[in-house]
Amino acid sequence: MAGTTSSFFTDFQSCINSVFCGSNTTKITEEFPETDPKALEENPEYTKKVWVENTSYGISGHQSDCYVRVSLSYSDYDIAQGLTLQGLNTKDWIYHVQDGYYYYRYPLKEGESSTQLFTRFQIDSSLTADAKKEGIKDFSILIYEESVQAEGFTDYQDAWNYYLNPITT
Repeated sequence: MAGTTSSFFTDFQSCINSVFCGSNTTKITEEFPETDPKALEENPEYTKKVWVENTSYGISGHQSDCYVRVSLSYSDYDIAQGLTLQGLNTKDWIYHVQDGYYYYRYPLKEGESSTQLFTRFQIDSSLTADAKKEGIKDFSILIYEESVQAEGFTDYQDAWNYYLNPITT
């Protein structure tokens, strides 16, 4: 009887743990041709194209699809008051006033890029303070981007809601 009991308590089986950490990597891509600053009185229009690319690669064939969002900020608030985005893609990108982000509606698969958020911008000199008109030479539109895993979520809203309000125990 002792031999049977001993073998029962010492019997074991091994298995390989095949859990993978999820990760996604994205990057902002911009096309902004080098141009000379124009006089602000001319209400200049500049080409600037912005999109996001999913540069992730899956581990052992696991995909790293993700949802992305983008926010814009400006190096000079006064000049930004006269700025309007041209060619703004409101079909694929949704702006949320509550947090100031543009959300891309669709998950990006590995190696895919989003459509362009906008293609140009224009500055209306009548909406810009006179004292700031010389600062156009140093003006920048700053692009910030974040991404979340797409797997397990029905759409971009579901994914970002979970990210912003995780369930904790």
